[in-house]
Amino acid sequence: MSERPVIFLSAAEASGDHHAAVLISALKRRLPDARFVGAAGPEMAAAGCEVIIDLTKQASMLGGPFLKILYYRRAVKKLQQAIKDIRPDIHVPVDSPALNWHLCKAAKAAGVAVMYYVAPQVWAWAPWRIKKVRRLTDHVACLLPFEEEYFRSRGVAATYVGHPLFDQLPAQPAAANCPDLAEAWLDGNWRVAILPGSRPGEISKLAPAMAATAEAIRQRWPDAKCTFTAINEAAAGQIRAAAGSDVDIAVGRTAEVLAESHFAVVASGTVTLEVAHFGVPMVIAYNVGIWQKVIYNLVARHLIRTRQLSLVNILAGRKIVPELMPWFAGVQELADTVIREMDDYGSLHATREKLLKLTAPLAVPPPGSASDNVADIITGMLKKK
Repeated sequence: MSERPVIFLSAAEASGDHHAAVLISALKRRLPDARFVGAAGPEMAAAGCEVIIDLTKQASMLGGPFLKILYYRRAVKKLQQAIKDIRPDIHVPVDSPALNWHLCKAAKAAGVAVMYYVAPQVWAWAPWRIKKVRRLTDHVACLLPFEEEYFRSRGVAATYVGHPLFDQLPAQPAAANCPDLAEAWLDGNWRVAILPGSRPGEISKLAPAMAATAEAIRQRWPDAKCTFTAINEAAAGQIRAAAGSDVDIAVGRTAEVLAESHFAVVASGTVTLEVAHFGVPMVIAYNVGIWQKVIYNLVARHLIRTRQLSLVNILAGRKIVPELMPWFAGVQELADTVIREMDDYGSLHATREKLLKLTAPLAVPPPGSASDNVADIITGMLKKK
């Protein structure tokens, strides 16, 4: 290993920027003289990464799909050239296969080892691309327990590292310490968390229907309190614009809201695992645009290899919570599904137990963390150079 190893990281979205920033901190504890450089967002930059380009800002910078294609093509070429010029000791792509396959190819062409963080979900939608994973990576860090065996059995070096989401959450509560479902069911004093996603497109499509569902809940149970959660003030503003200025919004307090909630209405995504961690029964909803619906009906539904589409149900290997996706028929379907679930006390209690059991193995026991496990893999690979 060189005295000052160069680690090239590439993240394209806010979540990847966060995971990579925490990883950089873990690597600095092991490799204090390492240089970090790559496609980085503000969190990675704050952690000490040299920014070649920030792809996390593109959503707010660009208008139409055509401009985005041109922007990405230029960005990919710039990053590929940077890999060729810098010749880092290792490339760490973080999630975002659409970007990172191109960069992995450039890294391998330059003789650079590749350690992929957040395993591409080829098991769900493109199993034939396992050949690409095998060709373009040297090791894959998996966030879900079943992924390690999936990749290893197909000739890909892989390690289950735990899920970094759970490094940030408080310890999982015991079922007995969760909010009292029986009390809420009997007196109607529900606390319902509404999570419409973090991206502007998600919020605009989901928040109006979720707000109407919250109103249906209050009509059924007048003492119910429904609280939207937003990751920041910008997202809160988007929620108000889509759902109305009078909705109750908690900014940057998703974990606190979930810890006090009896039920949740949730946009599909990683956040469903956070909801499950707190043992909160939920309905998962999503709504794609018209062109995505066309593409799904013509192509995607024939490619998807999992019977379930939401992450919670995929991890369980069966349906344990309702999922209305890739879209739902309208407000009435969403509201009816939510109220039906909330009305069924036996199902609520059983679902809580299943969710707590499902997510318990995803947290790395302290004092370790998922990021520490990934940093150990990277350090080991560098020592072998």
